[in-house]
Amino acid sequence: MTIRQIIEFGPEYSTWADWNGNLVHYFGEETIPYIAEEDHWQEVARNVVQLPTFMNYATPDPDSYANWQDWVSDFITV
Repeated sequence: MTIRQIIEFGPEYSTWADWNGNLVHYFGEETIPYIAEEDHWQEVARNVVQLPTFMNYATPDPDSYANWQDWVSDFITV
């Protein structure tokens, strides 16, 4: 199973605030911060990759990406 099968919303047609909000909505049992400012996307991403829900996947390091869209694209395909 890939994360894409769990997360059906990608970065193609959303803003960072929308994508982050969807994470919080669909994974509300996890402690995912909601930070609408796109400049802080890596802070949220660092938190997400450490959550038990995603720890079984080879999630990409957010610090290796210049923008959230590329990270999300790789994140949901692992």
